[in-house]
Amino acid sequence: MGQKNIYSKRKIFDIPANWQFQMDAYNLGKEEKWYSEDFNCFDWAEVTIPRAWDLYDEGLWGYEGIGWYASVFNTPDIDEDNTVWLEFGRVNYYSEIWLNGKFLGENLGGYLPFNFNITDFLNINGNNKIVMRVDNKLKEEWLPATQQVEWVQYGGILGPVKLSVYPKLYISDICINAVPEKSGAIVTAEVEITNLKNKSEDFDLLVKIPVSGSSSLTLRKKQVRCPLRSSKKIQFVFNLPKAQPWSPDNPCLYRLSVNLKQSKNTVDGLSERFGVRKIEVKGTGILLNGKPVFIKGVNRYDEYGKFGPNPPRKMLVKELREMKNAGVNLVRTHYPQSPELISLFDEMGFLMLEELPLNWWGIDFYGNKCNQSAAILHQARKELANLIKRDKNHPSIIIWSMANECKTDSELGIKVMRKLLRETKRLDKTRLATFVARSDTQGHQAFGDADLICYNMYYGSLSGEICHHKNELDKCARIPSIAHMRKQHVHFPDKPKLVTEFGCRAIKNISGDLHLSEDFQAAYLENVWKAIRDCGDVAGGVLWTWADYYHQKKFHSFTIFGPYGVVTVDRKPKKALEALKRMYCDSRQ
Repeated sequence: MGQKNIYSKRKIFDIPANWQFQMDAYNLGKEEKWYSEDFNCFDWAEVTIPRAWDLYDEGLWGYEGIGWYASVFNTPDIDEDNTVWLEFGRVNYYSEIWLNGKFLGENLGGYLPFNFNITDFLNINGNNKIVMRVDNKLKEEWLPATQQVEWVQYGGILGPVKLSVYPKLYISDICINAVPEKSGAIVTAEVEITNLKNKSEDFDLLVKIPVSGSSSLTLRKKQVRCPLRSSKKIQFVFNLPKAQPWSPDNPCLYRLSVNLKQSKNTVDGLSERFGVRKIEVKGTGILLNGKPVFIKGVNRYDEYGKFGPNPPRKMLVKELREMKNAGVNLVRTHYPQSPELISLFDEMGFLMLEELPLNWWGIDFYGNKCNQSAAILHQARKELANLIKRDKNHPSIIIWSMANECKTDSELGIKVMRKLLRETKRLDKTRLATFVARSDTQGHQAFGDADLICYNMYYGSLSGEICHHKNELDKCARIPSIAHMRKQHVHFPDKPKLVTEFGCRAIKNISGDLHLSEDFQAAYLENVWKAIRDCGDVAGGVLWTWADYYHQKKFHSFTIFGPYGVVTVDRKPKKALEALKRMYCDSRQ
């Protein structure tokens, strides 16, 4: 998918079995020391992971609270030159972890991986017991920085849990930037080596990129020293001849491999996939590999009916093929997605706008007061750094977004957005950075630091005069949408604009002329898309949404799900899917 182990002594073991689960609705676990080595966790429910606890039983659907997990594993074979890491792909949301009764640490964040060096905590000759406490309640001091969001807060262990055995001198990161250059490419690779030994270590590095058949480009760095208990970064620059640029029409991928050697012996090895592509803005346009690209996007949540956020790979592939057939070239998400899904975007040729889970911060929705605190900046910065570190080598990702529909026109909102945008540019100069305004961009002064202007637009659906019948669409949807887009252009005339949400609801099998019918939704989408396509002041649009999605349990709505999709939660098509194909496959764009 992405990083790949190419050296057999770096061993990785899944821990998918022997997991127990217990609800802790009354918050008793810490007081009663459920984490202690001699506490009996084995009469708890037997569960499988990764899987949301919402799916263990109907009674747990939408449960926001505390849950505990426990598992036992055997110590892997290690020697004095190894370290053992306990790695979690995704746990939602706040987690605390114990191993053999000793506290390992905590993690605040529900979408990105984290790990612990457990070498000194292991029972070398016996079983080892993991205990984890997970809390998925919404809190204003945690991202998404509100007590009310739209999407379900799927709880528990949502990603794989692994044991990784590394050498103490190992490759800890590879960062690749590859841009087209005439008929080839310039590839810059920065390799990070970490030394966990108690002495400085010398090493050699060998970096290869296969180019055709059995041939490859190779660069070597010899006798590099890494200080004890620290990391060192080494840069390589390749001229890659006759490289094919990556694009939605030609998602060509290459693989770069690194070998770490000492005394001619390979100590560690790792490889990373990458694409050759350049994203930039020119005037009010977005350029991919020097050519204008018009965005035909969809928003998407990472849930798939009763599979929740963990559908089988074959279902994801089928879904993405349907998106491709509909002419979709970009996917936007409100929070970080799994590496497996993003790797599919790389392979199948989708652009991606990936967003920090900072949502409705300071906005009062549905009678819920929401305070806006500067304290969220610390967590948002940490999440941003972890997101870019994990996903930086995916060619599909072209835009980082700092937030969605937050109070970013306040003094505090402007300050926080500016800091996050500038931090993004410091960490990654190869992609575009922005945030998304709820509707009108006036007063959102931090857009001055953004590469493009993003806003959402729902005329005739959620704002302005609501359309009730199809014959009102021109008056209530298309004309107000054009006026709104032109107004945003006046606010920021020199930057690209992207409509990051537009859409309306429809219930499958409800037909006719009225709002909420399949026929109305199809007509509405084509009407608003005509406004976006013909306006000339925007670089495209992103439909809300590809698929219907379940609401958070307490979300105010007339139904338990958000029926904005062109397909249902379990991916059955609505009439709007055919409308989307007509919209996005139009040869004029």
